[in-house]
Amino acid sequence: MSPREPNAADVVAREPAGGRARAGAAGSAGLLQLRGVSKRYGHTRALAEAELDVRPGEVLGLVGHNGAGKSTLMRVVVGVTDPDAGSLELDGAAVSGAWSPAAARGAGVRIVFQELSLCPDLRVFENVLVTRPALAGRGWRTRARELILRQLDEVFPGHGISPWSRISRLSLAQRQMVEVAGATLGTSDQVRLVILDEPTSALPHDFAASLFRYLRRRRDEGVSFIFISHRIGEVLANTDRVVVMRDGRSMAARSSADLSEDDVVTLMGGTVRSDARTTRSQRGGSPSVEVSELSTRRLRGVTLTAHPGEIVGIAGLEGQGQHELLLELWRRRRRRGGGVRVRGRIAFVTGNRQEAGVFPLWPLSLNLSVASLHRLKRGRAVSPRAERALAGEWIERLRVRGELATPVLDLSGGTQQKVLIARALATGADTVLLDDPFRGVDVTTRQEIYALLREEAAGGRSFLWYSTESAEVEHCDRIYIFRHGAIVAELQGDEITEEDIISASFRDPREVGQGDGDAVPGEGTA
Repeated sequence: MSPREPNAADVVAREPAGGRARAGAAGSAGLLQLRGVSKRYGHTRALAEAELDVRPGEVLGLVGHNGAGKSTLMRVVVGVTDPDAGSLELDGAAVSGAWSPAAARGAGVRIVFQELSLCPDLRVFENVLVTRPALAGRGWRTRARELILRQLDEVFPGHGISPWSRISRLSLAQRQMVEVAGATLGTSDQVRLVILDEPTSALPHDFAASLFRYLRRRRDEGVSFIFISHRIGEVLANTDRVVVMRDGRSMAARSSADLSEDDVVTLMGGTVRSDARTTRSQRGGSPSVEVSELSTRRLRGVTLTAHPGEIVGIAGLEGQGQHELLLELWRRRRRRGGGVRVRGRIAFVTGNRQEAGVFPLWPLSLNLSVASLHRLKRGRAVSPRAERALAGEWIERLRVRGELATPVLDLSGGTQQKVLIARALATGADTVLLDDPFRGVDVTTRQEIYALLREEAAGGRSFLWYSTESAEVEHCDRIYIFRHGAIVAELQGDEITEEDIISASFRDPREVGQGDGDAVPGEGTA
């Protein structure tokens, strides 16, 4: 198939309410159409006659709850998954049964998967060759380095990534940037549609803003994008139209300018809830976690406490030592002294599920129960019945979409994250450490988990919760704000607002007598 390049008539700008120019007028010819697409995995119905239209030169938002079928539908678009029924058309021509990832790439269709697909043992420029074998030949290293560096500069100015860096040594945000830059490489003749599945989930806000500016520039050149995100406000602000999916079906396709966040939540099948915070728990007894003047290579004189019944937030600009603090608490959970004291058992929920969370070859039940095996012994062996009962209980409580025997990698990314949260809570741990755990989790599920955390805290558990989203930690009882590896503020009660969190995030540690001001190089945005 030889896709034609969209001409100027295909890209018609219009001015919606709010003044932002949008591309892809309603009358323009379709670039991509899917009709009646269905797919089953055993007893699980992933897609049920789903439909999708993408116009030349538009940014299309795709939203839905975890397991709604978004990622499955995108795998059909790029030829990774063969549907059981339905049709796919490009430029009005039906795609044959030979549709494959290679054919999709040849037609100018690219994708950035939610679970990144870079080769961790290769360098940045070597990963370029993996997806572009035509670069091979004399001088390919120089060409690959120049290509990826130029694209990184174009999409993410100030990225600070060397083409020589090995992928395994990059942060999650840097890997996300490399993946996006690699997928968008090429002119509008070579790249016609780019699918971005949760591309901002690991990005600091300033780099996310750079990505959106880039999308608008390429859109005006005629390139189309499908943008998938659980951050509904982000979707509405940066797309032309939004398609809402629910239970494998396409429920609605509307102009982004005509939708509110509450509208989208309702279309997803969720319930719009008040923004008012729930009644705060009463802390009691001795602290379950005490940190006193803890200093490491990236932490400077950190002192904090968490009591039974408390949800304690850890916030501030990204990369200021919050992640390192949680790791130190986990590493020192069985040690005495050293500035850390932890009473009772402790559990850890990572936000980096692929590297430090799920066991990819295990089913859902084992992934959920693995940290509780000591509680499931009957004599000297683990009881299969007790294991199934434990997994079933938490699958029901967190409304995990999947059966006990479902391979964990068959679950959506957000559902996998729910499994990790269930794993930690199922241990009965007195304290749970949450390291930005809601990346890729839909808004309805987040609301359910927030309520569950409050319920568990009321039962006497304590939580230390790091989040990169200021609005999210407003659900906490107290918040410690980090800057350069030191705590620069403690907020509680009515002080816990997004405005106060952002304001405190820019304080200098030297002004409050903590840290040396240069403990943690670099900083993101609040």
